[in-house]
Amino acid sequence: MQDKRIPWLKLLQTASLGPTLLAGLIKYAKTPERALSCSKDELLAIPGWDNRRAEKFIKIAAEAKPACSPEKLDQENIKLIDFNHRDYPPYLREIPDSPLILFAKGKVIDFTHPSIAIVGARQASQTGYEIAKDFAEELAKAGFNIISGLALGIDTYAHLGALAAGKPTYAVLANGVDVIYPRSNQRVRSSIIEKGALLSENLPGETPRPWSFPIRNRIISGISIATLVIEASNRSGSLITARLAAEQNREVFAVPGSIKSVNSQGTLNLIKEGAFLVTDPQDIIDYYKDILPEQKIELEQTEGYALNKEEIKLLEQLSAQPLHLDKLIDAGWERDLLFPLLLELEMRNYLVKYGDNTYQTTYKYTKGRQ
Repeated sequence: MQDKRIPWLKLLQTASLGPTLLAGLIKYAKTPERALSCSKDELLAIPGWDNRRAEKFIKIAAEAKPACSPEKLDQENIKLIDFNHRDYPPYLREIPDSPLILFAKGKVIDFTHPSIAIVGARQASQTGYEIAKDFAEELAKAGFNIISGLALGIDTYAHLGALAAGKPTYAVLANGVDVIYPRSNQRVRSSIIEKGALLSENLPGETPRPWSFPIRNRIISGISIATLVIEASNRSGSLITARLAAEQNREVFAVPGSIKSVNSQGTLNLIKEGAFLVTDPQDIIDYYKDILPEQKIELEQTEGYALNKEEIKLLEQLSAQPLHLDKLIDAGWERDLLFPLLLELEMRNYLVKYGDNTYQTTYKYTKGRQ
Protein backbone atom coordinates (compact mmCIF):
# COMPACT_ATOMS: atom_id res chain seq x y z
CA MET A 1 0.00 0.00 0.00
CA GLN A 2 1.39 3.40 -1.00
CA ASP A 3 2.44 5.76 1.77
CA LYS A 4 -0.20 8.50 1.99
CA ARG A 5 2.53 11.13 2.15
CA ILE A 6 3.93 10.34 -1.31
CA PRO A 7 1.25 12.13 -3.41
CA TRP A 8 1.69 15.26 -1.29
CA LEU A 9 5.46 15.11 -1.68
CA LYS A 10 5.02 14.72 -5.45
CA LEU A 11 2.68 17.69 -5.57
CA LEU A 12 5.33 19.70 -3.75
CA GLN A 13 7.51 19.46 -6.88
CA THR A 14 5.17 21.98 -8.50
CA ALA A 15 5.91 24.60 -5.81
CA SER A 16 7.53 26.93 -8.37
CA LEU A 17 3.99 27.85 -9.48
CA GLY A 18 3.51 29.59 -6.15
CA PRO A 19 1.39 28.91 -3.05
CA THR A 20 -1.68 30.84 -4.22
CA LEU A 21 -2.20 28.73 -7.34
CA LEU A 22 -1.52 25.49 -5.50
CA ALA A 23 -3.82 26.40 -2.60
CA GLY A 24 -6.58 27.06 -5.12
CA LEU A 25 -5.82 23.76 -6.81
CA ILE A 26 -6.04 21.64 -3.67
CA LYS A 27 -9.24 23.40 -2.59
CA TYR A 28 -10.67 22.49 -6.00
CA ALA A 29 -9.30 18.96 -6.32
CA LYS A 30 -9.59 18.04 -2.60
CA THR A 31 -6.86 15.36 -2.80
CA PRO A 32 -3.25 15.40 -4.09
CA GLU A 33 -3.93 12.41 -6.35
CA ARG A 34 -6.81 14.25 -7.99
CA ALA A 35 -4.75 17.44 -8.24
CA LEU A 36 -1.87 15.67 -9.98
CA SER A 37 -4.26 14.23 -12.58
CA CYS A 38 -6.15 17.45 -13.38
CA SER A 39 -6.59 18.18 -17.08
CA LYS A 40 -5.74 21.49 -18.67
CA ASP A 41 -9.43 22.42 -18.92
CA GLU A 42 -9.91 21.70 -15.22
CA LEU A 43 -6.90 23.81 -14.28
CA LEU A 44 -8.11 26.70 -16.42
CA ALA A 45 -11.41 26.64 -14.52
CA ILE A 46 -9.56 27.52 -11.30
CA PRO A 47 -9.05 31.28 -10.67
CA GLY A 48 -5.52 32.46 -11.46
CA TRP A 49 -4.55 29.68 -13.85
CA ASP A 50 -3.71 30.36 -17.50
CA ASN A 51 -2.44 28.26 -20.42
CA ARG A 52 1.24 28.70 -19.59
CA ARG A 53 0.85 27.78 -15.93
CA ALA A 54 -1.46 24.85 -16.68
CA GLU A 55 0.95 23.40 -19.25
CA LYS A 56 3.89 23.83 -16.87
CA PHE A 57 1.99 22.10 -14.08
CA ILE A 58 0.93 19.15 -16.24
CA LYS A 59 4.50 18.64 -17.44
CA ILE A 60 5.95 18.67 -13.92
CA ALA A 61 3.13 16.53 -12.48
CA ALA A 62 3.59 13.84 -15.14
CA GLU A 63 7.22 13.29 -14.12
CA ALA A 64 6.99 14.18 -10.43
CA LYS A 65 8.79 12.12 -7.82
CA PRO A 66 8.54 12.77 -4.08
CA ALA A 67 10.38 15.96 -3.13
CA CYS A 68 11.88 13.99 -0.24
CA SER A 69 11.50 10.44 0.96
CA PRO A 70 9.05 9.46 3.71
CA GLU A 71 11.89 7.40 5.18
CA LYS A 72 13.98 10.55 5.64
CA LEU A 73 11.09 12.20 7.47
CA ASP A 74 10.75 9.18 9.75
CA GLN A 75 14.49 9.09 10.46
CA GLU A 76 14.45 12.76 11.48
CA ASN A 77 11.18 12.46 13.44
CA ILE A 78 9.56 14.99 11.13
CA LYS A 79 5.80 14.91 10.75
CA LEU A 80 4.14 15.86 7.46
CA ILE A 81 0.97 17.86 8.06
CA ASP A 82 -0.85 18.14 4.76
CA PHE A 83 -3.62 20.60 3.92
CA ASN A 84 -6.32 17.99 4.70
CA HIS A 85 -4.73 16.75 7.92
CA ARG A 86 -6.55 17.25 11.20
CA ASP A 87 -3.48 18.93 12.71
CA TYR A 88 -3.25 21.55 9.95
CA PRO A 89 -3.90 24.95 11.62
CA PRO A 90 -7.52 25.85 10.79
CA TYR A 91 -6.97 29.60 10.39
CA LEU A 92 -4.10 28.92 7.98
CA ARG A 93 -6.50 27.09 5.65
CA GLU A 94 -8.44 30.31 5.18
CA ILE A 95 -5.69 32.43 3.63
CA PRO A 96 -5.39 32.47 -0.18
CA ASP A 97 -1.77 31.30 -0.23
CA SER A 98 -1.91 28.47 2.32
CA PRO A 99 1.06 26.09 2.12
CA LEU A 100 0.23 22.60 0.84
CA ILE A 101 2.31 21.03 3.58
CA LEU A 102 3.77 21.95 6.93
CA PHE A 103 6.72 19.91 8.15
CA ALA A 104 6.69 19.67 11.94
CA LYS A 105 9.27 18.60 14.47
CA GLY A 106 8.01 18.47 18.02
CA LYS A 107 6.05 16.56 20.62
CA VAL A 108 2.94 18.75 20.85
CA ILE A 109 0.88 19.80 17.82
CA ASP A 110 -2.52 21.13 18.83
CA PHE A 111 -4.24 24.00 17.08
CA THR A 112 -7.67 23.51 18.63
CA HIS A 113 -6.88 26.54 20.85
CA PRO A 114 -6.63 30.02 19.29
CA SER A 115 -3.13 31.20 18.40
CA ILE A 116 -1.56 34.62 18.61
CA ALA A 117 1.65 35.74 16.89
CA ILE A 118 4.15 37.80 18.87
CA VAL A 119 6.87 39.49 16.79
CA GLY A 120 9.22 42.45 17.01
CA ALA A 121 12.79 43.71 16.78
CA ARG A 122 15.79 41.40 16.78
CA GLN A 123 17.74 43.99 18.76
CA ALA A 124 15.18 45.27 21.21
CA SER A 125 15.61 46.92 24.59
CA GLN A 126 15.70 44.96 27.83
CA THR A 127 12.26 46.41 28.57
CA GLY A 128 11.04 45.10 25.23
CA TYR A 129 12.30 41.61 26.03
CA GLU A 130 10.56 41.70 29.41
CA ILE A 131 7.30 42.88 27.83
CA ALA A 132 7.44 40.12 25.20
CA LYS A 133 8.05 37.43 27.83
CA ASP A 134 5.35 38.79 30.17
CA PHE A 135 2.74 39.08 27.42
CA ALA A 136 3.51 35.61 26.06
CA GLU A 137 3.39 34.01 29.49
CA GLU A 138 0.05 35.56 30.43
CA LEU A 139 -1.52 34.96 27.02
CA ALA A 140 -0.37 31.34 27.09
CA LYS A 141 -1.87 30.86 30.55
CA ALA A 142 -5.14 32.32 29.23
CA GLY A 143 -5.29 29.67 26.51
CA PHE A 144 -3.50 31.09 23.47
CA ASN A 145 -0.90 29.17 21.50
CA ILE A 146 2.11 31.46 21.13
CA ILE A 147 3.46 31.69 17.57
CA SER A 148 6.72 33.32 16.56
CA GLY A 149 9.75 32.83 14.33
CA LEU A 150 12.63 31.78 16.64
CA ALA A 151 14.65 34.83 15.61
CA LEU A 152 16.88 36.53 18.15
CA GLY A 153 15.21 39.29 20.14
CA ILE A 154 11.46 39.58 20.67
CA ASP A 155 10.73 36.21 19.00
CA THR A 156 12.99 34.39 21.46
CA TYR A 157 11.40 36.02 24.49
CA ALA A 158 7.90 35.28 23.19
CA HIS A 159 8.80 31.59 23.03
CA LEU A 160 10.43 31.76 26.47
CA GLY A 161 7.29 33.31 27.95
CA ALA A 162 5.10 30.46 26.72
CA LEU A 163 7.62 27.90 27.97
CA ALA A 164 7.70 29.63 31.38
CA ALA A 165 3.93 29.17 31.53
CA GLY A 166 4.38 25.46 30.79
CA LYS A 167 2.39 25.85 27.58
CA PRO A 168 3.09 24.91 23.94
CA THR A 169 4.73 27.38 21.60
CA TYR A 170 5.30 27.06 17.87
CA ALA A 171 8.21 28.45 15.86
CA VAL A 172 7.61 28.97 12.14
CA LEU A 173 10.95 28.76 10.36
CA ALA A 174 12.37 30.07 7.09
CA ASN A 175 14.47 26.91 6.76
CA GLY A 176 13.96 23.17 7.14
CA VAL A 177 12.89 22.07 10.61
CA ASP A 178 16.04 19.94 10.91
CA VAL A 179 18.33 22.91 10.27
CA ILE A 180 19.56 24.71 13.39
CA TYR A 181 19.21 28.45 12.80
CA PRO A 182 20.17 30.69 14.43
CA ARG A 183 22.74 28.48 16.19
CA SER A 184 22.74 30.71 19.26
CA ASN A 185 19.10 29.72 19.82
CA GLN A 186 19.78 25.98 19.93
CA ARG A 187 18.70 25.62 23.56
CA VAL A 188 15.41 27.46 22.97
CA ARG A 189 14.88 25.37 19.83
CA SER A 190 15.27 22.16 21.84
CA SER A 191 12.79 23.38 24.47
CA ILE A 192 10.24 24.22 21.77
CA ILE A 193 10.56 20.70 20.33
CA GLU A 194 9.84 19.28 23.80
CA LYS A 195 6.89 21.56 24.59
CA GLY A 196 5.51 22.46 21.16
CA ALA A 197 6.87 22.20 17.62
CA LEU A 198 8.99 23.72 14.89
CA LEU A 199 7.00 24.31 11.69
CA SER A 200 8.09 25.03 8.13
CA GLU A 201 6.87 24.73 4.55
CA ASN A 202 10.51 24.27 3.50
CA LEU A 203 11.90 20.82 2.81
CA PRO A 204 14.18 19.26 5.40
CA GLY A 205 17.76 20.32 4.86
CA GLU A 206 16.91 23.69 3.29
CA THR A 207 18.90 26.59 4.69
CA PRO A 208 17.38 30.08 5.08
CA ARG A 209 17.63 32.61 2.26
CA PRO A 210 16.92 36.36 2.56
CA TRP A 211 13.64 36.00 0.65
CA SER A 212 12.55 33.04 2.80
CA PHE A 213 11.73 35.23 5.80
CA PRO A 214 9.02 37.50 4.36
CA ILE A 215 7.45 34.46 2.63
CA ARG A 216 7.51 32.63 5.96
CA ASN A 217 5.82 35.55 7.71
CA ARG A 218 2.48 34.88 5.98
CA ILE A 219 2.37 31.56 7.84
CA ILE A 220 3.09 33.18 11.23
CA SER A 221 0.19 35.61 10.74
CA GLY A 222 -1.98 33.05 8.92
CA ILE A 223 -1.93 30.54 11.77
CA SER A 224 -2.89 33.25 14.22
CA ILE A 225 -6.13 34.96 15.11
CA ALA A 226 -4.10 38.14 15.73
CA THR A 227 -0.55 39.50 15.61
CA LEU A 228 1.05 41.45 18.46
CA VAL A 229 4.04 43.69 17.60
CA ILE A 230 6.45 44.68 20.38
CA GLU A 231 9.23 47.15 19.50
CA ALA A 232 9.76 47.57 15.77
CA SER A 233 11.55 50.20 13.74
CA ASN A 234 10.12 51.41 10.46
CA ARG A 235 12.37 48.90 8.67
CA SER A 236 11.55 45.92 10.87
CA GLY A 237 10.49 42.66 9.21
CA SER A 238 7.82 42.33 11.88
CA LEU A 239 5.89 45.10 10.09
CA ILE A 240 5.62 42.72 7.12
CA THR A 241 3.94 40.21 9.44
CA ALA A 242 1.58 42.92 10.71
CA ARG A 243 0.69 43.99 7.16
CA LEU A 244 0.04 40.38 6.16
CA ALA A 245 -2.17 39.89 9.22
CA ALA A 246 -4.26 42.90 8.21
CA GLU A 247 -4.54 41.60 4.63
CA GLN A 248 -5.69 38.26 6.05
CA ASN A 249 -8.44 40.07 8.01
CA ARG A 250 -6.77 39.36 11.34
CA GLU A 251 -6.42 41.85 14.15
CA VAL A 252 -3.14 43.67 14.79
CA PHE A 253 -2.11 44.78 18.29
CA ALA A 254 0.87 46.98 19.10
CA VAL A 255 2.63 47.99 22.31
CA PRO A 256 3.49 51.71 22.22
CA GLY A 257 6.89 53.07 23.18
CA SER A 258 8.85 56.29 23.45
CA ILE A 259 8.51 58.68 20.53
CA LYS A 260 12.29 59.16 20.76
CA SER A 261 13.06 55.47 20.33
CA VAL A 262 13.89 54.14 16.84
CA ASN A 263 12.41 50.79 17.85
CA SER A 264 9.08 52.41 18.67
CA GLN A 265 8.53 54.15 15.35
CA GLY A 266 7.11 51.07 13.64
CA THR A 267 4.69 50.23 16.43
CA LEU A 268 3.58 53.84 16.83
CA ASN A 269 2.88 54.04 13.09
CA LEU A 270 0.90 50.79 13.27
CA ILE A 271 -1.27 52.37 15.97
CA LYS A 272 -1.77 55.47 13.79
CA GLU A 273 -2.87 53.18 10.96
CA GLY A 274 -5.48 51.40 13.09
CA ALA A 275 -3.71 48.73 15.13
CA PHE A 276 -5.09 48.26 18.64
CA LEU A 277 -2.93 49.88 21.32
CA VAL A 278 -2.29 47.48 24.20
CA THR A 279 -0.37 47.99 27.41
CA ASP A 280 -1.32 44.84 29.30
CA PRO A 281 -1.93 41.20 28.30
CA GLN A 282 -5.40 41.51 29.83
CA ASP A 283 -6.31 43.95 27.03
CA ILE A 284 -6.03 41.08 24.54
CA ILE A 285 -7.58 38.50 26.87
CA ASP A 286 -10.62 40.75 27.35
CA TYR A 287 -10.89 41.29 23.59
CA TYR A 288 -11.08 37.53 22.99
CA LYS A 289 -12.83 36.47 26.19
CA ASP A 290 -15.65 34.80 24.25
CA ILE A 291 -13.36 32.33 22.47
CA LEU A 292 -10.71 31.44 25.04
CA PRO A 293 -10.90 27.89 26.49
CA GLU A 294 -11.57 28.84 30.10
CA GLN A 295 -14.42 31.10 29.02
CA LYS A 296 -15.88 28.34 26.86
CA ILE A 297 -15.81 25.79 29.66
CA GLU A 298 -17.49 28.25 32.01
CA LEU A 299 -20.14 29.00 29.40
CA GLU A 300 -20.73 25.28 28.85
CA GLN A 301 -21.21 24.73 32.58
CA THR A 302 -23.56 27.68 33.09
CA GLU A 303 -25.74 27.17 30.04
CA GLY A 304 -26.51 23.56 31.01
CA TYR A 305 -26.80 22.42 27.41
CA ALA A 306 -26.93 18.62 26.96
CA LEU A 307 -25.93 17.16 23.60
CA ASN A 308 -28.42 14.75 22.05
CA LYS A 309 -27.49 11.47 20.33
CA GLU A 310 -27.46 12.92 16.81
CA GLU A 311 -25.27 15.84 17.86
CA ILE A 312 -22.82 13.51 19.58
CA LYS A 313 -22.72 11.23 16.51
CA LEU A 314 -21.96 14.18 14.24
CA LEU A 315 -19.31 15.62 16.56
CA GLU A 316 -17.60 12.24 16.90
CA GLN A 317 -17.44 11.96 13.12
CA LEU A 318 -15.96 15.44 12.78
CA SER A 319 -13.52 14.94 15.66
CA ALA A 320 -11.60 12.40 13.55
CA GLN A 321 -10.90 14.95 10.80
CA PRO A 322 -12.38 18.11 9.26
CA LEU A 323 -15.02 17.21 6.67
CA HIS A 324 -16.61 19.09 3.79
CA LEU A 325 -20.40 19.38 3.76
CA ASP A 326 -20.56 17.14 0.69
CA LYS A 327 -18.60 14.42 2.51
CA LEU A 328 -21.09 14.45 5.38
CA ILE A 329 -23.97 14.07 2.95
CA ASP A 330 -22.11 11.28 1.15
CA ALA A 331 -21.66 9.58 4.53
CA GLY A 332 -25.45 9.27 4.84
CA TRP A 333 -26.60 12.39 6.65
CA GLU A 334 -30.00 13.64 5.48
CA ARG A 335 -29.90 17.32 4.52
CA ASP A 336 -33.03 18.18 6.51
CA LEU A 337 -31.43 16.77 9.67
CA LEU A 338 -27.83 17.80 8.99
CA PHE A 339 -28.26 21.53 8.32
CA PRO A 340 -30.06 22.36 11.60
CA LEU A 341 -27.55 20.23 13.55
CA LEU A 342 -24.58 22.04 12.02
CA LEU A 343 -26.13 25.44 12.67
CA GLU A 344 -26.97 24.62 16.30
CA LEU A 345 -23.51 23.21 17.05
CA GLU A 346 -21.81 26.13 15.34
CA MET A 347 -23.88 28.62 17.34
CA ARG A 348 -22.92 26.80 20.55
CA ASN A 349 -19.24 26.85 19.54
CA TYR A 350 -18.84 23.09 19.26
CA LEU A 351 -18.04 23.44 15.56
CA VAL A 352 -16.19 25.90 13.38
CA LYS A 353 -17.13 26.37 9.73
CA TYR A 354 -14.57 27.40 7.15
CA GLY A 355 -15.23 29.36 3.97
CA ASP A 356 -15.28 26.27 1.75
CA ASN A 357 -18.05 24.58 3.82
CA THR A 358 -15.64 22.39 5.75
CA TYR A 359 -16.47 21.76 9.41
CA GLN A 360 -14.23 20.91 12.36
CA THR A 361 -14.84 20.41 16.08
CA THR A 362 -13.52 23.11 18.41
CA TYR A 363 -11.52 22.83 21.61
CA LYS A 364 -14.84 23.12 23.50
CA TYR A 365 -15.88 19.65 22.33
CA THR A 366 -12.34 18.25 22.59
CA LYS A 367 -12.07 19.49 26.18
CA GLY A 368 -15.45 18.05 27.06
CA ARG A 369 -14.37 14.57 25.95
CA GLN A 370 -11.25 14.50 28.12
